[in-house]
Amino acid sequence: MNRLKLIYTVLLTVSMVFFAKAQNTSTPDVELIEEKQPKRWLLYAQNNTDQEQEAFLIVQGEGFRRSADRPVIKKIPPNEKVLMITLIPLRGATPTYTKIFNYNNKLQSISKRKGEDDEAYVNIRPIIASEFTVFTEDNCDKCEVLINYLNDNHLKYRTLVVSKHKKVADFMFQHLKSDGHDGSKVGLPVIMHKGKKNYDIEDIDAFISSYDWSTLE
Repeated sequence: MNRLKLIYTVLLTVSMVFFAKAQNTSTPDVELIEEKQPKRWLLYAQNNTDQEQEAFLIVQGEGFRRSADRPVIKKIPPNEKVLMITLIPLRGATPTYTKIFNYNNKLQSISKRKGEDDEAYVNIRPIIASEFTVFTEDNCDKCEVLINYLNDNHLKYRTLVVSKHKKVADFMFQHLKSDGHDGSKVGLPVIMHKGKKNYDIEDIDAFISSYDWSTLE
């Protein structure tokens, strides 16, 4: 009888150890996946659950054309992968980055502290004259053509997406009004560089061909 108890105890202990190891090596509910391509690094959030998740990412990098200067928060559908951010390495540099990545429970506490609908949530850095600033919106074909050109030619720029938050749109129109714009609807992309403002661009390819890109710092 004592021998059977000993065997049972040993088997139970082995099973518990095996289960604990299996738990430690299991796939996380949401994981950050890095995909390195020749000209860009892509960071994806992979949802490994059957429920929608919400992911939070902030990246601070060195040796890249640009990195996230504010958090990226996106909803991730069940069992799908969503692009969080694209990093463009600078030529001749050794790029490195640090990150903070969370999802759902931890993210909820962050959102409560920050307040997504509060004015403080969107903290827009002032326009710098020497910086090539592009105001874009989702599903904007002309914006995509311009951004692709900038990325393909490793040109440094800053993007502000007006469709993400009303305060970004207000910030854009504030600068346009100082240039004589009446504050009505404007065609995107809106470009601000060296004190000049370009908007309502009819032919984006012609604009790209004629622009003096040597003025970018």
